[in-house]
This record gives sequence, structure tokens and C-alpha cells, in this order.
Amino acid sequence: MQSRFISVTGLIMITLFVSTGVQAQLRLPKLISDGMVLQRDATLKIWGWASSGERITVRFNNKNYKTVTEANGQWLVKLPPMPSGGPFTMEIAGKSRLELKDILIGDVWFCSGQSNMVHQLNIHDVTYAKEIAEANDPQIRQFWIPTLTNLQGPQKDLPSGQWKAVVGEDVRPFSAVEEGLTDFSTLKATIEKNKDTTYINSLTKRQSSTS
Repeated sequence: MQSRFISVTGLIMITLFVSTGVQAQLRLPKLISDGMVLQRDATLKIWGWASSGERITVRFNNKNYKTVTEANGQWLVKLPPMPSGGPFTMEIAGKSRLELKDILIGDVWFCSGQSNMVHQLNIHDVTYAKEIAEANDPQIRQFWIPTLTNLQGPQKDLPSGQWKAVVGEDVRPFSAVEEGLTDFSTLKATIEKNKDTTYINSLTKRQSSTS
């Protein structure tokens, strides 16, 4: 399976754990949902909320990962590093059950910045008319983070958001920063090169020797 799955985002805080009240219903953050992209070759955190002391089982890629919720209703499991692949289904069960579909494991790209990050294809639909009309790459996905501010600390969840693929009209909210969708071939070639462990290790050695 080629490692060519990417995610373009506005702003993501992966450590979104803060105290919350006891949750009677099994619940997940918006980021953990259908169509999500998980980073390959890295330990993965899957978290959510349920009743205090509830036993939670996460089943993914034919393996089970178990935990028990804390007093405040939070729970967390860590999945071991996995190679790129998919689509997969994830089942999360406690007193109730949730099923997430169409999950990919690949490369997750974090993009953030000032107002230029909000230059979406939809705003420039004349310039990117051809790219929008021909958009058809379901393995490239984005989770767009709405603009929000909280000076109290990291958020436990997001007010809205969902994973969208580069297919049809769903591509309109994608960021048009830099080259937009004009040429993914170069990016795909870079991703293909970066999945070569020998190549990455050689870069690391070179950086260490020059530092």
C-alpha cells in the first residue's frame, strides 16, 4: 500500500485533554470520526468520554485495546505504530457502541498560519475552476478547524468539523495556500520518497554529523 494519504488542516491541538464532567454516553471528539487519517509509523492516541469507571474496548485492524474511564469520564488508549494502509473500520465499545468507517493510515500534514490559511479554493473558484471540476482523489483528506480562541488552555473538543476528501464539491473548503491543487504529482513523489526508511535514516545521520 502506497503511503500517499495526507491531511491538510487549519489548526489542530492533538493534546486536547482537560477536565470535564462525567459523561453517561460514549462520546468521541470531532477529530476522531469517519474518514479520519491516522499518522503511519507513530504511536496513535484514541480518546473520548463515557461513564466513570466504564470499561472501554477499541477494536482496530483485528486487535483489541482496552482501558477504563477515569473519575471525570475521560478515557485514552494508545495504538502501536502501523504502516500505511486502509480503509479500515474502528469499533469502540463500552455500555454503548460506536463504529468509525473509511479510516486511512498515512501521512498527516499540519498546516497553520494567519489569514492566508483561509484562502480556500471556494474563494478562488475562478482561478481553480478546473481543479474543482476535476477533483477526484479520495485518499487526500482535510479536517478544517474553525477559527476559535481560548486563553484558558487546550480544548477538550472542537465545536464542529469533519473529514472531507478531495472529491467533487467537497474540495471547495480546502486551503488554496501555495500551489493549491495545481500539481499533486510532486507532493506524491515526495511522500513516496519519505516512506523509504533507508532514505530517511540517511538524512538523520547527515543532520547529526553536521550539528
